[in-house]
Amino acid sequence: MKAAVVIPFYKPVMSNLEHTALVQATKVLSAHDIIVIKPHNLILPDEAQLDAIANVINFDDRYFKNIKGYNALMLSEEFYRSFLTYDFMLIHQLDAFVFSDELMEWCTQGYDYIGAPWIHKYGYPDVVKAVKSKLQRWLHLKFDVQKDGRPSPMQFENGVGNGGFSLRRVNKFHELCINMKNQAKRYLSLSHDHYFNEDVFWSIEVNRKRKVLNIPSYKKATGFSIELFPERAIKINNNKLPFGCHAWDKNLDYWRPVIQNYGYQI
Repeated sequence: MKAAVVIPFYKPVMSNLEHTALVQATKVLSAHDIIVIKPHNLILPDEAQLDAIANVINFDDRYFKNIKGYNALMLSEEFYRSFLTYDFMLIHQLDAFVFSDELMEWCTQGYDYIGAPWIHKYGYPDVVKAVKSKLQRWLHLKFDVQKDGRPSPMQFENGVGNGGFSLRRVNKFHELCINMKNQAKRYLSLSHDHYFNEDVFWSIEVNRKRKVLNIPSYKKATGFSIELFPERAIKINNNKLPFGCHAWDKNLDYWRPVIQNYGYQI
């Protein structure tokens, strides 16, 4: 089984936090092919000229200009075709941080997609409420319940999950980009709204009518990645650090001492 670590670059400069994330990724995940993706016209910053980077793949500049362009890339057959020699890819944005090399461990568990779960700050007060919410979410997903022209918040409750640090089974995603092209086009026509970002497509839309992608429960996914409410997410994960975290710059007070323990000054 073979996995690629895919790190997108958009800009000719890197922040200190982005550089920290890159150094950690190339150190911890060096057993795997680390591949940078970037726009054709971008010259990588000097800090990105690292021996651990196995390859650089260029895509059309339009894919990197904004979120809409990135959504188009992540929903394109072209993108996944470029990685068909791999079984899995780990998308590792530079606002992610990896704690240890658990990549093969996650690749061998039979999942097609994993990302940081969209959890709430607080859990359910009792089992009855938990069961009721789970049923409500199933109904909202099944019938695509809308609020103000968007998927209802209930569709996202404990969904898995965010694409910024995510595992994807390459051949499955490649096939779905072909077979669900019309559905993807609809999302792209609405992708000025984060409710229709590419990770929402993979997490929610693909499995709406039937199970197409094998995606773990939110509790299992906290062992893979954490983004929202890290205090609660860590508790769900039995007070253990996950494989990685995403958008740690948005919870810097929480993550700073953790990441400093890895030898970085941030």
